[in-house]
This record gives sequence, structure tokens and C-alpha cells, in this order.
Amino acid sequence: MRPGSPQPDSAIFVPPRRRAADPGPVAEPVPWTELSCADVVVPALRDVMWRYVRGVAHLLHPGVRAPDEPVGLSALNDGRAPGVKVAMLATENAGVCLILRIQPPGGPVTASRRWRDDLGREGVRSGAVVVSGIEQVAPEVVAPLLPEPPSPHARPWVVLGTDVRDRTGRLSVDPGDGLLRPAMELTVLRLYGTRPAGERPARCPGCERPRVRRYTAFDLCPDCGWARQPGVTPAAPVAPSPDA
Repeated sequence: MRPGSPQPDSAIFVPPRRRAADPGPVAEPVPWTELSCADVVVPALRDVMWRYVRGVAHLLHPGVRAPDEPVGLSALNDGRAPGVKVAMLATENAGVCLILRIQPPGGPVTASRRWRDDLGREGVRSGAVVVSGIEQVAPEVVAPLLPEPPSPHARPWVVLGTDVRDRTGRLSVDPGDGLLRPAMELTVLRLYGTRPAGERPARCPGCERPRVRRYTAFDLCPDCGWARQPGVTPAAPVAPSPDA
């Protein structure tokens, strides 16, 4: 009701419903293994995650900043029909990147406690053990991360959280019922600095595959998302990805 309108018990005009048009045949959903990382992590979701990284990068890696600039997505295991998709988010001048391990949409959530009941005070505080961020998005932004299409009448929430000690966390989605669906695991890594000690592993300690890559400041397995960086606990893989 707009300011200055009649009393609350005034009549409200509701237009008659129109007969819905026949939507035609419903397209079959594309199998998870055939989707690319770009299909799942759409540009609007990348922007949400990068805003989060910009807000917490200085706590996860003191002295490192993430500028406000366009973020790019690099798919690391597209083309191998992975069960778990692995990708990297980064910008041209940032000192950090975000490693994504994206799980296939899960089944129905059975938890009854709503996540907003435990929401802390707003603000990023030095000395925090866990940092988190939330943002509302359009339903189509998170549809690939959910087992069922979200309601077009609700505004889903994207909820991110990261443990400051190991720089690893999770992105979950609340499609509108107050319950979170875990969607992907995240690790924030420095792009520059000391290399991991020793040689690049011949095989990944997480999934035993021989494709570990050595970057300037970390080692990363593109098959399962295992990562190693000085001062960061190696991230355990979500699940092994089958080879194509």
C-alpha cells in the first residue's frame, strides 16, 4: 500500500486471471555431465562471487587486494564429462583467484533450521574465524545449481562462507524456503608468492590422476580441485571425476 492510501481495510482490486497460453512441449534438461562450467556458473553468479572475494581477500591473504574489474571464468576439466566441475575465477590484476569445485545438484533438503536464524552482524571484521556473504539473485542465476527449477515468484539467496584458516569454504543456495542447498566448494588462493615446496606431484594426492598443474604460487589438480599453496591446507576433492 502506498503512503497516503485509504485505510488498511479498503478494497484492493485484483484483475481477473487470463487463460494461460499453451507453453508447448517442455525441453528435456541437459544432463549434468554435458553442461560446461560456463553453463553452470553464469556471468551474474560470477559477479556475485567476485564481489564476495573483493570483500574478504584482505582477511584471507593479508596485504592482498582484489580490484573491481571484470572477472573471467576458466573451466579446467570441461570436455572430460566430469562428475564434479572444476573452474577458476580471476581478473587481470587481482592478487587472488577463486577455485571452484561444483557438485551436481543434490536431492531434497531435510534440514529444518533456517540459515538466517544464525546470521551474524553485518560487516567484515579483522580477527574473524569465518567470513560470509549473502546476496539475492534472479531464479535463473542459480537454476543450474538446484535439483528442481526454482520458483519464478521467489528471489533465491546465494550464501557464501569461508574458513579464514584454510581459505576454503562453500557456496549454497536458498531457493526461497529458508533452507540451504550446498552447490560448490571454494578456495581462495594467492596468485603470486612462494611456490609450494618440492616438485610438482606426478599424480594428484586426491584423485591419483597425472594432470597436476604448477602455477606461480600453487599446485592445482584440474580433475578434482585439489590445491596446494604454502600456508594453505590442501583442499580435499569433492569426488573423483571420470576421464572422458
